[in-house]
Amino acid sequence: MKITKERLKEIIKDVLREETEYQKFFAKALKKSGKSIPQMSDDEKKAFFNKIEKTWKGRGKKNERA
Repeated sequence: MKITKERLKEIIKDVLREETEYQKFFAKALKKSGKSIPQMSDDEKKAFFNKIEKTWKGRGKKNERA
C-alpha cells in the first residue's frame, strides 16, 4: 500500500490532534484529583492511571482505523 504525501499529512495532523486532546484530558483529570503525581501514594497513582486508561480508551476508539 502506497501512502500519498497528502495522506501522510492527514495522518500526522490526526496524531497531533489526538496527542493534544490527550494532554488536555490528562491535565484536567490531574487537576480534578487535587494532587500532583509525586504527592500521590502508590495506591492513588495506580487508581488514577487505571481511570485515565479506562476513560481514554473509550474516547480513543472512535479514532482507530482498521
